[in-house]
Amino acid sequence: MKLVVIGCGFAGIEVVEGVRKGMKDAEITMIDPRARMQNQSLFPEIISEKVTPDEITGDLSSFARKHDAKFINEAALSVDFKSKVVKTEREEVPYDFLAITVGAVQSYFGIPGAEEHSYSINTLEGALEAKEALERLVSSGKDRIAVVGAGLTGVELVGELVDKYGGKLKITLIEALSKVLPAFSEANPKVCTYIERVLREKRVDIMLNAAVERVEDDKIYFKGGEPLDYDMLFWTAGIRPAPLLETLDVPKERGWIKVDENLRVEGMNDVFAGGDCVFTMIDGRCSGKNAEEAERQGRMIAENIVRSEKGKPLAKYRPKNTLERPRAFISYGGGKAIATSGRFMIKGRIAYMLKKYVDLRFMKRFE
Repeated sequence: MKLVVIGCGFAGIEVVEGVRKGMKDAEITMIDPRARMQNQSLFPEIISEKVTPDEITGDLSSFARKHDAKFINEAALSVDFKSKVVKTEREEVPYDFLAITVGAVQSYFGIPGAEEHSYSINTLEGALEAKEALERLVSSGKDRIAVVGAGLTGVELVGELVDKYGGKLKITLIEALSKVLPAFSEANPKVCTYIERVLREKRVDIMLNAAVERVEDDKIYFKGGEPLDYDMLFWTAGIRPAPLLETLDVPKERGWIKVDENLRVEGMNDVFAGGDCVFTMIDGRCSGKNAEEAERQGRMIAENIVRSEKGKPLAKYRPKNTLERPRAFISYGGGKAIATSGRFMIKGRIAYMLKKYVDLRFMKRFE
């Protein structure tokens, strides 16, 4: 059996490990343009130098050798579903089963100037570039920092900026919706209220209901509001499907791949998909786009590929960290975090220690 896995993030790594455990003779090929798996959840701590790139990335070539797999360090350009071939920059790779786990990329929502004039920490390269630019900025005496997007990444980034530079920076956190951490506003509004209060106590300016209209190299314009001057802009305001998805002739929901209850691409028996690149609605519950769901989906994909090959009934996936009931560890600086699930919430240093353990345990498999 030939398995091809496109995308070697949280979901893709789980697929490889799971299939190898279940099928010792499978021919596994991993495809990713990145040489190292990146733990994106810890990118804000790159800015504050609490972690190093080596600590939060893992060598994919070594991982592939460990699991008797082939690693192609190239981008997948297209998939011929009829011929069952994945085309990369220099190779054509046949498959019996295909797992698409390519994740997502930063979204700028078509806002003029947003991408050109901002820094993103959605990739390791972006985080390192932003860190260097910030250090140059502080050295030059400039201090006005704007962060667009008050979701998990934006909140954690602000916490790290305060930890690293304290009162040296004038930080403004900007959110188009009415609350900080809007994804939690219905499931647990206490999380939103608490984080907003803590950040304001850290002297972070927070602009809510502030929809960005356009961005210039030193000024942000809003719909129905006064512009904001800035020296450096971080953009953390959402994700969109990875470019590969645009080339795939598969069922989609707002650009995300639609999968069935077994995590097969709708209408296909030999193609599975998981992680941030999919739209997963099962029994009225929609998976959130987070590392926990990506890992769980990767494990289920692996199990169902093995079941398919052995002629066994497929297992049904059950979303756990959902849009309706999100779960998360959210750090906010000072070595503190919130752990929340539904209406449950704990906060402080214990939550931060748990977050660090969860964030780093995945990297153990690369040792």
